Amino acid sequence: MIFGIGVDLVKIPRIAAALGRFGERFKNKVFTPQEIAYCDGNSQSANNYALRFAAKEAFSKALGVGLRRHGIRWRDVEVVPTSLGRPEVRVSGRAAELCETAEIKGMFVSLTDEGDFGIAVVVLER
Repeated sequence: MIFGIGVDLVKIPRIAAALGRFGERFKNKVFTPQEIAYCDGNSQSANNYALRFAAKEAFSKALGVGLRRHGIRWRDVEVVPTSLGRPEVRVSGRAAELCETAEIKGMFVSLTDEGDFGIAVVVLER
């Protein structure tokens, strides 16, 4: 049974500007080491960071909570590729606690970008 669906649209140049302005500080605040390694190892680095940023926002919408308002840290939500390359959401910390309370059994994410925009859709299943 679907618990929630979240969607987020991100302007890729906005994330690229944050990366340029704040660099490692921004990366380390928002992204996990595995996300950073994946994004930095890809020719579309800014796009990949932007899509993961959008996925974290979409996750909070699907869960029905705000990231900071309920104590979820950016790095509590991680988007990494499976061995086949499909993106996968992993949670830890407060995000994991809220998922356990809501009895979330499945998490699905879809990412896409075109031009200056990226979209993430997250579906949470009970």
